[in-house]
Amino acid sequence: MTNNSRQAIVVLGMHRSGTSAIAGTAVRLGFTPPLTPLPSSPDNPNGFYESIPVTQINHQLLQAAGCRWDQCLTLEPDQLAARLQPVDRQLLADTLRKQFASTAGYVLKDPRLCLTLPAWLPAVRGSATRVSALLVVRHPLAVVRSLAQRDQLPESQMIPNWLHHMLEAERVTRGLNRAVIFYDDLLADWRGCMTRAGRIAHIAWPRPIVPTERDIDDFLAPSSRHHVAPQTGAAIGSPPISVMVDATWTTLRRLSNDPGASGALSDLDRVRAAFADWRRQSHPPGAASVA
Repeated sequence: MTNNSRQAIVVLGMHRSGTSAIAGTAVRLGFTPPLTPLPSSPDNPNGFYESIPVTQINHQLLQAAGCRWDQCLTLEPDQLAARLQPVDRQLLADTLRKQFASTAGYVLKDPRLCLTLPAWLPAVRGSATRVSALLVVRHPLAVVRSLAQRDQLPESQMIPNWLHHMLEAERVTRGLNRAVIFYDDLLADWRGCMTRAGRIAHIAWPRPIVPTERDIDDFLAPSSRHHVAPQTGAAIGSPPISVMVDATWTTLRRLSNDPGASGALSDLDRVRAAFADWRRQSHPPGAASVA
């Protein structure tokens, strides 16, 4: 299969945000999962839809930058791409070719892509003629509570990490056809949600919705959602982070409702600049350590 008609869907979002649910739904609508996926686990029995080699490379990219996904506030994602050598770029391209060989469309998913996509994007674009992004958003309070239960990670550490992941994921996908999907919207009406996301992100689902309904209904059973948060606002944590988190949540909601929302990107740029200043002051280079 040549890449003349191939489509790649990149699914991004903070850990525990519902990216597996989106990726699994996309697979059931006809896109191909990786050849060697991560196995399911007790905290995600329906599967992750992540490629083992891709996650390993992402871990190595972050480790080479002196961080990891939960200790990444010193990271500037564009620096990852700038440090790649030709042999590294070839490895990324070969990994995609092997993981998604002979498919008309595939799903590339790993929450670490929020931080590493600039390194992968040339290889992704080389593997398909159409690249779309689905940016998955879940209320930060639900995310940090889920991470506290699964990984015993403190909320005070994870709230800035949610902000970092989501701001970078939004920034690095601006040049792609994309849709912003809220996890709660998916659970409330996956049919409308995925139909609209496909239209906005220029994704033609290979399988029609009707024959897949029962399978996806079972897959997205609301009982799998253990941590529910109020949807009216997201001012969690301490100032100034709480203000930035709330502004980011609110603006991403605007983009979900209207991809061309006036002033939304400028608003996110201002939050990103303020957050970058806070990160430089609170987490100067060299402050992160990888255990």
